[in-house]
Amino acid sequence: MVHLMSDFFPVACADTLSKVGLLVKARRLALGLRQADLKAAIDVSPHTLRKIESGSELVDLRSFMLVLWRLGISDTVFASLEGLENSSQITRFSQADDPHEGIAARRVRLAKPKPEAF
Repeated sequence: MVHLMSDFFPVACADTLSKVGLLVKARRLALGLRQADLKAAIDVSPHTLRKIESGSELVDLRSFMLVLWRLGISDTVFASLEGLENSSQITRFSQADDPHEGIAARRVRLAKPKPEAF
């Protein structure tokens, strides 16, 4: 039986999204913003906001990031990424002055399959 990744979402990821959703709602309420206020400010639908606040994994990244940015919590959510561009995880793959540019140009090359492999 073939398992598709679209049928699988790791529990750790679901837990993280749930926590971020709670943070989003708490921040929105602390700022006295209604979902309609966010919709007007960044053009994200109330349905999308409900999905973000409930921790759904079925939200487009653009909307997710806009909500975090508008609420001023993107730095909080992504604090563990601070200084990542200088970490060994990135620098070992980059010799350029700009690590992002060096990595962006890299590709993975796979060996061509041989007919006998089929």
